[in-house]
Amino acid sequence: MGSVIDYIECPNCKQEAYSDFYYKTGEQYINCQNCGYHYSATYKTDDTGKYITKDGKDNTTFDNLIMEINELKNPYGAYRIKYKDTVAYECGSLTDEKEYDMLVTVLTMADDREIELFTVSRFIDGEIKVEYVIDNKPKEAK
Repeated sequence: MGSVIDYIECPNCKQEAYSDFYYKTGEQYINCQNCGYHYSATYKTDDTGKYITKDGKDNTTFDNLIMEINELKNPYGAYRIKYKDTVAYECGSLTDEKEYDMLVTVLTMADDREIELFTVSRFIDGEIKVEYVIDNKPKEAK
């Protein structure tokens, strides 16, 4: 599948957001790691992964498939987790404070020596606020 990856203005916080548009199918994903905004437009599938069609038949041309749109317009925030000895970050959106509390509880109860960095960024009163929940980054020598 071919896609066009671009950075666009987030519809929520107006910061930079990541857009991935699959030009062959019309499916699209938008994620903002500043505020947690998320948008996805994908074709609906059943439990077996088979596409669900408008007419209920096996005609799987794109104009006969059902598009499913999910949008998190007012997220609680975005999280970033970096584990030690890796270059990658685990990133995602938080829908509400309950989800935030659960993630913080789970990660702070775990052996946090494996976590190098865990931050949560939120869009509050027109600004991005970053909370450092766990910060085990190596300190620079003075």
